[in-house]
Amino acid sequence: MVLIKLDGGNDGLNTLIPLDQLSNLNTARPHVILPESKILDLGTHDLGFHPALSDFPAFFEENRLKIIQNVGYPNPDFSHFRSMDIWQTASDSNEYFSSGWLGRYLENQHPSFPEAYPNDSYPHPLAVEMGWSASLAFTGGSSFTSFIARNPTEFAEIISDFDNVFPSNRNGEKLTYLNLIAKQANVYGEEIKRIYETGSNSVEYPNNNLGGQFEIVSRLINGGLNTRIYMVDLGDFDTHDTQTDKSDKTKGQHAALLQQLNDCVTSFIKNLDAAGNSDRVLTMTFSEFGRTIVSNGSEGTDHGTAAPLFLFGNRLNYEILGKNPVIPSNAQWQDNLEMEFDFRSIYASVINQWMTKNETTLDDTLFKNFKEYPIIQGSAADVDGDGVLNEQDQCNETPIGAIVDASGCAIFVLPVSNYRIKTNSATCEGKDNGRITVEFENKTHTYQVEIMENEFNFTYPKDSVESLEIEDLDAGNYTLKFTVDGQPDYEQLFEIEIKEPPALAARASVNHKRKTLSVNLSGSKTYLVNLNGETQTLEQSHLQVDLIPGWNEIKVSTPLSCQGTYEKRVFVSEEVVISPNPVEEIMQLHVPGTDRNLEMKIFSQNGHLLDAVNLKVPSPRMIRWNSSHLQTGIYLVQLQGTTVKQTLKIIKK
Repeated sequence: MVLIKLDGGNDGLNTLIPLDQLSNLNTARPHVILPESKILDLGTHDLGFHPALSDFPAFFEENRLKIIQNVGYPNPDFSHFRSMDIWQTASDSNEYFSSGWLGRYLENQHPSFPEAYPNDSYPHPLAVEMGWSASLAFTGGSSFTSFIARNPTEFAEIISDFDNVFPSNRNGEKLTYLNLIAKQANVYGEEIKRIYETGSNSVEYPNNNLGGQFEIVSRLINGGLNTRIYMVDLGDFDTHDTQTDKSDKTKGQHAALLQQLNDCVTSFIKNLDAAGNSDRVLTMTFSEFGRTIVSNGSEGTDHGTAAPLFLFGNRLNYEILGKNPVIPSNAQWQDNLEMEFDFRSIYASVINQWMTKNETTLDDTLFKNFKEYPIIQGSAADVDGDGVLNEQDQCNETPIGAIVDASGCAIFVLPVSNYRIKTNSATCEGKDNGRITVEFENKTHTYQVEIMENEFNFTYPKDSVESLEIEDLDAGNYTLKFTVDGQPDYEQLFEIEIKEPPALAARASVNHKRKTLSVNLSGSKTYLVNLNGETQTLEQSHLQVDLIPGWNEIKVSTPLSCQGTYEKRVFVSEEVVISPNPVEEIMQLHVPGTDRNLEMKIFSQNGHLLDAVNLKVPSPRMIRWNSSHLQTGIYLVQLQGTTVKQTLKIIKK
């Protein structure tokens, strides 16, 4: 099941228009009402779609779109946050739940989650959400049941694998839980990345946020991810103003959002069709509320109550549920549409008719009994809950959680996390000492291991070894192939790269005022730093050192000579001060440091050398020099010594 959350409150009256109410709609909402000639008429149903939903009528004619009118809940709340919470938790408007209906459903189906997951039966996430954080809908009573998948190709380990033992107290319990979730996220992330790269789409998606979300979902489904519930999100439906364009009511913010919805759903269905997965997927929209009957003066509508809900799929009972909403002839701003169907009845119908259930599923998920309505065709039952309908299922008693083929029969799988693969790079160019180490989580099988590029063959377990080590490898790419004795259809491939270490790289900057040198390093984890003859070992990529006045020499290398050496010579000058400036006759030079002699050169503004003298620095560190022979003007004074290299500007009165 794929849920599409329409955030902000979708205007149902401009999405699915009751054509028998057009006269009163034109009176009630003159700022946003669509021209009748532009509405996509569904024929005998007195209903029409917004012109941006250009593909929806075809889905309806193909019996792949079910319309449920006037969906809401009693005593509606007009706050975005509270109303969305109600939809996601399946609560009454005066009840406050901390768990969501999908989280409770998944915990009912998987009572040992998360402690016993992933496992051989469930190597994949129970649910996948597109976005940045877990929603309330998937928050269970004791855990978060969804995996957040923003960009599968950029997956990286949250934390290095570890097995800590924590104290038996409340803090220890929390730390144990965090440890479990971090490790679980690593395994799920690797699986999603692998399957995303395996999956493909035949039809491109629009270049927008919703298209990007659907692109990932369809590749995961087509790639074989065994996750059963997904959720995508389309926002900005809070159209208080500029819902429509003043010059053309078929355009504006709402039309643009519906266009995204239309184009992305269409691409999604076409990709499912091409992969042969359309019979297995049910897609459902929901929004926190509809909009008011009466439009406002800002070319928009305000928070309302009931609105239509759409379902897409090949196994739908396609009859329209509900009557066309009735629009009063003298509608006022406070008027709203009457609810005809409680959204929790739709949830109950979907659970009973499409999702796997047991005796306690509805009680644990919705807490109350709600009337059920025909959503799915009767022939679409799936008795063993493996995702293959009974009429196509040749193995109707597969165990819960089994991964099955298109005929519903269990296939042998092992999670990717069964193989813990580490590589050691070759030490230097031309060295064939790279190594691959493999540890097996499930040691009950006999594995055949091949490196397909160099005819390496190995049987594990052999000679009671705890892990497999493949040594003496050149730098390059290798394909590691695992098979299992007695499972002829099982094969797992990993692309492994043995790298050579990169060349040492460094970027340095000098702060002459503070007399410091900063260097950013890359290429190694360990660096050997020699500054002015003293060597230290550095275990980080940033170095800052204090410089001495005069010449400084820094040399950076790594334990591997082939990575090269970085060398830099830096001169840091003592800061000489000339006073007074402007100079009348006697010029005083304040010379810090230890220099006993300075060479001073006087230049005109255009660079002509006028004078050059050697000066002795007395113990008070102040030199007095007679400048009376200089004419009035501006001069450059160049000073040079062991720890001084400085050019100053003076004004001669």
